[in-house]
Formats: sequence, C-alpha cells, structure tokens
Amino acid sequence: MEFSKFDEAEAKIWGNFLKITSGFEKNKILGLIRVVSLPITLFSVIIAGLLAWIFDSFDPTLFVVNMIGLLLAHASSNVINDWWDYKNKVDTPEYFRLLYGVHPVFSIGERKSLFLGLFLSFLAFLCGLFLASKRGPAVIALAIVGFILLFSYSGKPLKLKYRGLGEFLVFLIWGPLMIAGSFFVITGYINEKIIFASLPYGISASLIIFGKHLDKLEEDSKKGVKTLPVILGERKTKILCKILIFAMYISVILTALITQRLGFFFSFLSLPRAIKVFRGIDYDRPKDLSEVPDFYPKDFWPMWYVGGAFILNTDFALSFILATFLARFF
Repeated sequence: MEFSKFDEAEAKIWGNFLKITSGFEKNKILGLIRVVSLPITLFSVIIAGLLAWIFDSFDPTLFVVNMIGLLLAHASSNVINDWWDYKNKVDTPEYFRLLYGVHPVFSIGERKSLFLGLFLSFLAFLCGLFLASKRGPAVIALAIVGFILLFSYSGKPLKLKYRGLGEFLVFLIWGPLMIAGSFFVITGYINEKIIFASLPYGISASLIIFGKHLDKLEEDSKKGVKTLPVILGERKTKILCKILIFAMYISVILTALITQRLGFFFSFLSLPRAIKVFRGIDYDRPKDLSEVPDFYPKDFWPMWYVGGAFILNTDFALSFILATFLARFF
C-alpha cells in the first residue's frame, strides 16, 4: 500500500500525541487517565452540541458542564477498568496495555488507583447533579445507565469485554447514549432524528476498539479474554470491520434524508481515508518493528490496526462535525 505525505504527517501527529499522553516521560497523570482516548468523547459532545444548535435549542452552560462531566466519567472509566483488568489478572507487566501508556496500578498502586477512579467519578457526579437540577431526574437515569455500562466494560458482574460485548458497548455509549443523551441534556427533549444522527459516529468509535482487539488478538486469546475478534477470529473480524465502514456512510445518508439536511453529505470528505483503511484491513500486521513503514511512529508500536482506526475516527469526526455545522444552513 502506498502512503501519501498527508498519511505520513497524520500518523506522526498521532504518534507524537500518544508519546505526550503516555505518561512515560512526564505528566504521568496523562497516562494514568489515558488522555489519548478522551478525544473520542470530546467529538461526541461537540456533535451533540451542534445538533442542538441546528434545532435552535443550544444552551452553552449546559453544553460545557455536560462536556466536562462526560470527560471526567470517561477518564474515571479508564482508570477503574484498568484496575479491574489488573484484578482479573489480565494486565500484567508484559501485557499489551503497558506498552502504550502508564498503567495506574503499576504506577501508583491498587488503592490509589481505585481512589483516583472514584474521585473522578465523584467530580462527574457533581456535574450530573447540576444538569439534573436543570433538566430533571431523567438526567440521573441517563447517568446511572451510563455509569453501569462504562464500569461494566471490564468490571464485575457483567465484564462485557470478556463476553464479546465490548465492541457493541463502545458503539452504544459513544453513539446513541452520549450523543442523543447529551442532546437531551442540552435541549430538554429528544427525537428519532437525533438517534439516527448519532449512529455514524458511534460506528466510527467502535472501529477503534475493534482495531485495538485485533492488535492483541493473540494475547487476549491466551489469557481467555473473549473479545469479539477472539470469538470470530481474525478473518471474520476484518470482514465485519469492512461492513461497519460501509455502514458508517450509509447511516450518514440516512441521517441526511431523515433530517432533510444535505449538509450531512460533507461527511464524505473523509471517504478517501475510509477507503484506504478499508483496503488496509486486508494487510497482515507486521511481525515486528523492522517491517513497518519508515514513517511509522516507532512509539506507536505494537499498535497497528488501532492506529489506522484512530486516524479514521479523527478524520471522520472532523468531517462529520463540519457537516453537522453546515447542516444548520441547508
């Protein structure tokens, strides 16, 4: 596969971002809460805010408090799910997780990790209380559902990641729950158009976790972590990822038709990246660092499929955000 100068530049940007947020060199807290993953939430909230603006119901205060609360909840989930993976004897010193960022348990210990996760949850809860005072008890119900799902990714009793449900959970949380839920918090109402508008980005977010689990398929299989790629196998998982990329743009078309706003078609600006990732899925993961392209950020290794998924998610999110902005006008 040929890589353009733009591909190289974007990969280097992500590589540098990962290096800064890993916590290995400095600013350990960035690695402890996995800041590298937080843009996924930021994109969801921005999309929700723009949708509220489209329907003339945007409240800047509720938007900002909601965004802060969700970023805190995401960071808390990262810490506590790492804590659970340690307790479940999955995250060990040689495991994939410790290669791309500081692990809270191995860095500050079990008790401090749990305290950090719960403290971040408490701060998110305070944001939720403020929002509930403005929008009523439905916000608390949304928060409880989100809390249970987020912390059940690796945690007991559901342990959704271990049952092949983690990928669907990511779609559900960062798509319908976060985008439609944030829309409700900002506007005070919800409708079917917003549900449809939440699907494209939810699919995009799920591809990140598919890429991550593809990268560590062998390690997860050995540890008995039954992610969907472990259950389906590499070939079927790659086919499913291709279907999801296709479905992502089909859902954009449906969103444009259902909302009767042609601006959403500007999401197709990310299609060239999607086509490249679609084709790249067929390529085998390099066996070691010596086989990767010269421009490939060395700090990114051993992440491979997830790197492409992160870049696609960013490109799609930015194009979808632009499209949602333009949908205000036509």
